[in-house]
Amino acid sequence: MEWDEFEIKCLQATVAAIKKLLAENPEENFYAFSLYTDSSAMTVSLSANSEQQVNSILDSEENTSKENQDYYKWTTSEWAYEGVYPEFFTDISKSLRESPDRVNFSQFKKNLIQTLINTLKKVKHGELSLVLSTSVVFVSITDDNESENIENISAQSINNESITCYFLARYD
Repeated sequence: MEWDEFEIKCLQATVAAIKKLLAENPEENFYAFSLYTDSSAMTVSLSANSEQQVNSILDSEENTSKENQDYYKWTTSEWAYEGVYPEFFTDISKSLRESPDRVNFSQFKKNLIQTLINTLKKVKHGELSLVLSTSVVFVSITDDNESENIENISAQSINNESITCYFLARYD
């Protein structure tokens, strides 16, 4: 897999998807964005959530514990905009599934995670820097024991210190 080329495609897809999401929901305050893959490294998707959406979910929940609130706030699969605009990521995911580099899966997965981190750094510090300045941006992976570690490492690499500290304390 040509990872530099893959990163360019991820960047284009991610910027397009975030721009569309923000344009279609101008009244919402988005606090987090995540690119995520699955444990088999076969897909890339974008998830996002807003204060309005998470508060709506929490208002309807009977369980008001801090643990439950943290779960809905930070678990990307529970976000209102989970897997949003998959059409932007179809070709990217297809190239992952068809890559001959999957033979060395451990290295393939590491390369994918690093590419997603690089992509989100460019998104956060590029043309969307103003609109994402207060949002937490990170990489996640579904159904994987390393997900929290990947989220933490990526958040540290992408966000400024105050946002990173806020994110790292999310389950405290």
